[in-house]
Amino acid sequence: MILSTEQLLADWYKRIRFVQYCHYEAAKACDRLNLWLGIPVIVLSTWVGSSVFASLGQDSVNSTLQILTGLISLLAATLASLQTFFRFTEKAEKHRLSAARYGALRRETEEMLATCSQPPAEMIATLRQKLDRLADEAPHIPHRIWARRQQVLREDGHHQVGLADRSS
Repeated sequence: MILSTEQLLADWYKRIRFVQYCHYEAAKACDRLNLWLGIPVIVLSTWVGSSVFASLGQDSVNSTLQILTGLISLLAATLASLQTFFRFTEKAEKHRLSAARYGALRRETEEMLATCSQPPAEMIATLRQKLDRLADEAPHIPHRIWARRQQVLREDGHHQVGLADRSS
């Protein structure tokens, strides 16, 4: 099937908008995961520090409290390590940056659709190169976010972007 230039740009526009939304959703998911690990680390570390400080003035410390404090300390250290290992803050920022770049491409595509009834081939080629480069540089969008967005499109009755069309 041969598409007209306008159909091609409209299709690219839909895909760009879809991927932009998915990257913003991925950034929000990374932020949530960072909080789910970060807040317990703060609470548990504070509790351990307070318990150790409170026990300094006592002659004998309950062994159950010592074991509990040690286990909570290990849990806090494990959660902090996971938070560092998964780098959720860094991933969220990469997704936000990719979403912003897709937004710029979306606006560029909108402008082409609005102002050029037949954009020159070099404009289309430049847009495609930008889209390809961004897709190569963008972080992977988790499948669950992609699938959830597909479900929203199905419920709204809009065109779906297939997994084979995934640009990142």
